[in-house]
Amino acid sequence: MKRNLLLALLLATSTVFGQFSNDPAVNAVVRDSSGPEEVVPICALNPLFGTAYVSWFNQNASSSYDFSMQAMDEMGYQLLPSSGLTVSNYPQSSAIFVYDTKVDHENNMVSAFQDERSGLLDIVAYRVDALGNFNYGNAGISLTDSAASGGIAPNVGILANNDAVIAWIASGNPKDWISFQKISPAGVIAYSSPKRIIDSTNVASYSRPQVVSMLNDDFMILYIEQTGSGLPASKMFMQRFNAAGNSVWTAPVQISSKLIGFAAYPSVVPDGNNGAYIAYSSGNPTNPSFNDVYIQHIDENGVLWSVDGTEACTSTLTQRMSPKVRFENGMTNPMVLIKETDGSQGSAGVTVQSFDSVGNRLLGPDGVAVTPITAAYDEPYDMRKTSDGMIILYAEGLFGNQQLYATKIDMNGSPLWTPANVTLSSVASNKSRAQLTPAYISPTIESVIAVWEDDRQDVGIYTQNINNDGTIGIITNVSALSASGSAAIVFPNPSTDVQSLLINSTASDLVKINLYDVAGKLISNSGNQQIISGSNEFTFEELFGNTKLSPGVYTIRISGTRISENAKFVVR
Repeated sequence: MKRNLLLALLLATSTVFGQFSNDPAVNAVVRDSSGPEEVVPICALNPLFGTAYVSWFNQNASSSYDFSMQAMDEMGYQLLPSSGLTVSNYPQSSAIFVYDTKVDHENNMVSAFQDERSGLLDIVAYRVDALGNFNYGNAGISLTDSAASGGIAPNVGILANNDAVIAWIASGNPKDWISFQKISPAGVIAYSSPKRIIDSTNVASYSRPQVVSMLNDDFMILYIEQTGSGLPASKMFMQRFNAAGNSVWTAPVQISSKLIGFAAYPSVVPDGNNGAYIAYSSGNPTNPSFNDVYIQHIDENGVLWSVDGTEACTSTLTQRMSPKVRFENGMTNPMVLIKETDGSQGSAGVTVQSFDSVGNRLLGPDGVAVTPITAAYDEPYDMRKTSDGMIILYAEGLFGNQQLYATKIDMNGSPLWTPANVTLSSVASNKSRAQLTPAYISPTIESVIAVWEDDRQDVGIYTQNINNDGTIGIITNVSALSASGSAAIVFPNPSTDVQSLLINSTASDLVKINLYDVAGKLISNSGNQQIISGSNEFTFEELFGNTKLSPGVYTIRISGTRISENAKFVVR
C-alpha cells in the first residue's frame, strides 16, 4: 500500500476526472451532428444514484425521427456511445408531440412517447438502464386503447413499489379521454385493458394528464377538461386512484375555478405527504387582459387550500407567466419560479414566491425579484434545491441571441453567490427547452446538471454542470475534493484498465471494500483493510485479485467505523 499520493495524482491528472466543461464558451455536447437535428430533450436523475439520463428525438436520413438516449455520471462521462443509444427507430409522425422520461427507484430510465408502428399514432413505453439494456424488451411495450383511434402526450409516474403508471390522451369520437396503464419493472401489464377518465355524456374532452405518485401504491392524475369550440376553455381536475386503478374519491376535484390556456400545462409536484402542489397561469383578477400565476394545494382527501388557489403576486402593473413549482427534499415550503414582464411583455425578469402550509405568501405581496424586469429579457427555465439553497437556471437575450445563466438564492430569495450570476453558456444562439436535474450529492461534489436545446450549429443538445459553490466544470483541487472530510477516487476513470483506488481519510480505520456492478450485485470484496489518517492508495489487484471487469459502470463501497464512502467508475 502506497501513501501520500493523492495530491500529486489529482494535480497531475485533473483532466481525467470528467467531461463537463470549465469553459462556458464550449459546454459539453450530448448530441449535435452536422445536418440532422436533435430536438426535444428531457433530462432526469434519481439523486440516490447520480446518473443523468437525457432522452431526445434524432432526425434520421428519411427526415423522420428516432428516439435516442444518453446516460452520464456526475462528472459528465457518457456511459453510452457518444452518438447516444437509439432506443426506437420505428416510424414516427413528422410532428413531435409531448412525451415524458423519468428515472425509477432502481436507476432505470422509463420513457413513454408516440410512434406509428401500428399504422396509427399510438403510445409505446421503454425501460432502459445505464448500460443500454432494454428491460421491457427491444421493442418496448405498446400501449393502446382498443376504443380509441390512437394516442398522444403520455406522462410517466413512478410508484412507491417501482411500478410505472403511464397516462395519455386517447383520440376518441366524438371526444377525447384519458387512458392509463400500469407496468411492473419486469414489463408486466397490470390492467387487462387501459383504465379511462372519460365523460360519459360526450360533452367534454379530457387532455394533458400528469401522474402524481403517493407514498403507498396509490396515485393521482391531474388532467384538463376542455369544452366549447375554437380555443376551448380549460378546467383542471384531479382524481385519486388505488393500486387496482379504481377511483378513490367520489368525484374528481376541480383544482381551481380559474381557467387556463388551451395548450397550457400546469406545473405539479408531490408534497411528500400524499398530496400535491400545482402552479398555473390564468388571468389577473383585477386586470383580466394580463397573465397571472397561482398555486394550489390538494391533500390525500381532495381538500384544497381555496376555490381559486393563491395568487403568487398581487401587482396589477406586471404580467406573470410560465410558473415552475418545486418542493424537494429539505424544503419546508413550496417555491414557485415565475417569468415576470412589463405590461407589453417587451421586458422580462425572474421572480420567486414561497407559500406556507395554508397558502399564505411568505415573500411579500409580490415575491422577490431574482433579476429585475429589463430589456435584457431574462427567461426563467427551472430551479432545484441543493443542501443550502435553490439554484435557478435562466436565459438572457432575445430569440437567436441568448446566453444561459444560473444563480443561487436562499429560501428568502436572497442571493448566495458572489457575483450573484454565473455564466453557463456564453455562446449567443437560440436556447430552448432548458431544464435542471435534481441535485446530486457525492463525497466529492454537489451539483445540478443543465440540459438544453441549442441551435449554435443547427439544432442539438448541450449540457453543463453547476456546482453548489457557483463554479462550473470539474473540481480539480484537493481542498474542494475533500471538503466532506474524506474522499474515495478510482484512478484512472474512465479506463479500459482500472488500477488504483485512492482514499483520503481524516481518521484511521479498519474498513471493508466491496465492488458492485450497476445493478447493485456484489462482484468482489477485499476483506478487512487498514486505512490511515491521510492519503491511501490500493491497487485493484491487491483488493480484488485478478478480477476482470467487463465494460460498464461500477461502484466501490468503503465501510468502516469512522468512514463510509462510495466511488463510482466506468470501464470502457
